[in-house]
Amino acid sequence: MRYVIAIAENGGFQLAAERLHMAQPPLSRQIRELERELFHRRPTRLTAEGHVFVEHARVVLADVERAVAETRAAGGAASGVVRVGCGPMSGSTDVPSLVAAVAARHPGITVEVSELWDSALVSALISGDVAVGIGWHLSVGGSLARQVLRSEPYVIVVADEHRLACKDAVDLGELSGDTFRFLPRRFAPDYYEAVLRAVHSTGAEFSVWENPLPGLRYFGDLRSGGFNVLPASMATSLPAGLTCLRMLDDVPPATLVMLWKPGTGRAVEAVAETARALGGARIC
Repeated sequence: MRYVIAIAENGGFQLAAERLHMAQPPLSRQIRELERELFHRRPTRLTAEGHVFVEHARVVLADVERAVAETRAAGGAASGVVRVGCGPMSGSTDVPSLVAAVAARHPGITVEVSELWDSALVSALISGDVAVGIGWHLSVGGSLARQVLRSEPYVIVVADEHRLACKDAVDLGELSGDTFRFLPRRFAPDYYEAVLRAVHSTGAEFSVWENPLPGLRYFGDLRSGGFNVLPASMATSLPAGLTCLRMLDDVPPATLVMLWKPGTGRAVEAVAETARALGGARIC
């Protein structure tokens, strides 16, 4: 019935096949027994019998789709729109995988993503503008639930021309005299403090320069010297011209965190559960 309706609405087999995301020969084979009765050819148009068939087919399919939707609702299937907020550091790796996983596991849920720096993301969670937040070292009190999705080591980022770029791994002491080029604290206070604690836990001291440019754009200044420190999964998202080095120092790991408000509906809980499942398998 869907095939016949698609042919009728598109005025031909080829356009109908494209709409149905299939090749034309299988489409023709599927309705071969009905084709002569329902369609005139060259150009393709419905016969009188075809018009009757399409009218009834539309009613039947609408009833079927309504029955499926009501069955899912009765069985507790989650549906609706869930607004997910993420920081620039997680938006390029983890959140795209989460959106795809939610679409596969919960087709009734639509995820809308907003990219916000951590300070704005926490405010959006508290106000309800965002239902789920994902980011590195996120922290907030109040009624929000917090869960660490995974922990991973940091890597050191330098320009390809850096004197240590030829190595696979270094300790922070080898960067003595270099400037730690970082993001401004106001963008992501908890992340900022966590990374500096990890760096300083080695006993190494560096001058810190805060680049006012937001997002991954601020890595461009590494070509003038210095280094940065990132969660290891970010290595695949860096601009060209940069090299990631394993950190030999034993420092506290980076933690990917999810925040959400419990009791805000099945759809939000379904997204949170999907994020938990992916976090254990490394979302990125």
